[in-house]
Amino acid sequence: MARPAARRLTAPARDRAGARIRSIDRAGSARWRPCRPHGQAQGDHLDTGRRRPSGSAALQAVVLFAITVTGVVQIWHIFILAFVLGCINAVNMPVRQAFAAEMVPRRDLLNAIALNSASFNAARIVGPAIAGVTLALWGPAVNFGINAVSYVAVLVGLAMIDPSQLYRAARSAESLPVLRSVAEGLRYAVRTPSVLWPLVLLGGISIFGLNFQTLLPLFAVHTLGLRADGYGALYAVMGVGSLIGSMSLAFAGSRRPLVPLIIGGGLIFVAFELLLGATRSVAPAYVWVVFIGLSSMLMINTINVTVQYGVPDQLRGRVMSLYVLVFAGSSPIGGLFAGGVAELWGAPAGFVLGALFSLVILAVAGWQLVRRVSMPSLSEAPRTEGTLPQASGVEAVVRAPDEPRAGESRPEPPRRQVAADRGTRG
Repeated sequence: MARPAARRLTAPARDRAGARIRSIDRAGSARWRPCRPHGQAQGDHLDTGRRRPSGSAALQAVVLFAITVTGVVQIWHIFILAFVLGCINAVNMPVRQAFAAEMVPRRDLLNAIALNSASFNAARIVGPAIAGVTLALWGPAVNFGINAVSYVAVLVGLAMIDPSQLYRAARSAESLPVLRSVAEGLRYAVRTPSVLWPLVLLGGISIFGLNFQTLLPLFAVHTLGLRADGYGALYAVMGVGSLIGSMSLAFAGSRRPLVPLIIGGGLIFVAFELLLGATRSVAPAYVWVVFIGLSSMLMINTINVTVQYGVPDQLRGRVMSLYVLVFAGSSPIGGLFAGGVAELWGAPAGFVLGALFSLVILAVAGWQLVRRVSMPSLSEAPRTEGTLPQASGVEAVVRAPDEPRAGESRPEPPRRQVAADRGTRG
C-alpha cells in the first residue's frame, strides 16, 4: 500500500499533469482485462502458484527501486510497471483469497478470512503513512527500496509452509484450456445460489455504494470545507473502522448464521451512508465514516466466507477470481455513476442515491438468500471435497473424509501412512 501512494507522488515529479496520475491507476486496473482469464485458470491447477505471484511482485519492486535510485526513471517506466503489477495481482489476489481457506480447518475459516482482511486494511492505513514520511524525509527511492526489501519476509514465510499440512483437495494433473477452466468456475457460480446471490449483492453494492474514492474527496472539500490533510484524516478514520469491521467477524462466533450477518451489515452500511449524505458538519462525518467502514467490511468479509464455504476445493481459485473481479472490477462502473451524480447534484447526492440503490439490491439478494439458500452456521459447515456436488446450494457439499473435527489430530500425509503400513506388515 505504500508503493501505490509513492508511485502517484513520483509521477508529478516527472510530469505535473494530474491526468498522468489517473492514467497510471488505469494502467494498474487494466489487469482485469487481458490478465484476468489467465489468473482465474492458474489458481486451481498450480501448487507453485502460491509463491510465484509474490516472487514476481518482488522482482517488479526491485526493478522500480533500481530505476528510481539510478535516476533513469521515466513516466513510461511507471506506466509499464503499473500494468505489470496489475497483471501479477490478477493472479495473486484470488490465490491469496483461496489460500487462506487451505491453511485452516473449516471451523477456523471465519477467523482466517477475518485476519486476511484485517492485514489488508492495516496495510491500507499504515502504508500511505509510511509512504508520506519516507517521501518527505528521503524521497521515493528509499520508499521503493523499503517496499522491495519487505518482500523478503513474504517469500521466507511462504517457503516455510509445509504443503503436506495444508487442507487442500487433490488437484487434477490435467491442465484445462484457459477459457474452459474459467467457464467451469463461472458455470458453477451461476448454478449455485449460495455463490451467485452473494456475488450479485457484492457487485451491486460495489457499483452504487462503495464509491468513496470518487465521492469522499469532493465531499470533504466542497461540502465540509476541509483541506487535503482533513480529507486524509477522514479516509484514515474510515480505514480504522474497516479494520475493526474485519476483526469483528472473528468475534462474531462461528456458530452465528452467516446470512443474517450479511443482511445486517448491509442495512447498517446503508443507514450510515444516508446519514453521511445528509450531514454538513465535520464531527458527525468522522463518526459516520467509522461505522461505514466497519459495516462494509463486516458485510464483505461475510460474503467472502459464504462464497468460499459453498465452493468445491478444486474450483476455489476460479470462483474466488470471480469474487475479486466483481469486487474490484466494478469500481470503474461505480466511479462513472458516482462522478455523474456528483457533477449534477453534488457529492452528498451521490451518497444518498448510492445508498438507496444499494438498499434495493440488498432487499432482492437478501430475499433470495433467505428463500433459496440453506445456510447453517460456519461451525456446521462441511469441508468441500474433490468432487463437484450435483445439487445447487450448500446442501450438496459433503465433508471430506480426512477433515479432522474439533479436538482431533490432523491425519498423517499419505506417504507417511504408506510407510507406516509397510512397517507393520514387515
